[in-house]
Amino acid sequence: MLTFLRALTPDDIASIHDLEAETYLPALHESDEAFLQLMRLYPDGAVGCFDEHGMCGYAFGAPTRSGTTIELRSPIDSVPADADTFYIHDVAVAPRCRARGVGRLLATRLLDLALEGGFTRSEFVSVQGSAPFWQRFGFEPVEAFEYVPGVPSLKMGCRL
Repeated sequence: MLTFLRALTPDDIASIHDLEAETYLPALHESDEAFLQLMRLYPDGAVGCFDEHGMCGYAFGAPTRSGTTIELRSPIDSVPADADTFYIHDVAVAPRCRARGVGRLLATRLLDLALEGGFTRSEFVSVQGSAPFWQRFGFEPVEAFEYVPGVPSLKMGCRL
């Protein structure tokens, strides 16, 4: 199956939420406004993966300050001028597309974007047992916590 990446647009919101519903617990669902704000503030970090059936994955990332955790359903106000870290906010892959390299493609795109931007560190919150996937990219655990109540999560980071 042929897949391709392209920038996400506001027209993709319904597809993003459909895929989100297939991949995440309801407590981890993001708001329209938070997704749209990430698209507005850092459009290069809003990427979708598509095949002949439509969206098969998406990813969001943006520059932040080290130690920042972007809260769910809370649109960020701005990209900090003094950002020193590339934050991966979300990478989701449709169940029908797993084990086809879509997650790796999206993660690599965000990490390449971070390197192109001169960042030497990346951070994110691992949920739903995704830590082993991210460890293949060099991420290491920083702190265990609950991103949202009842959802065990792991803050992870790596040097790029």
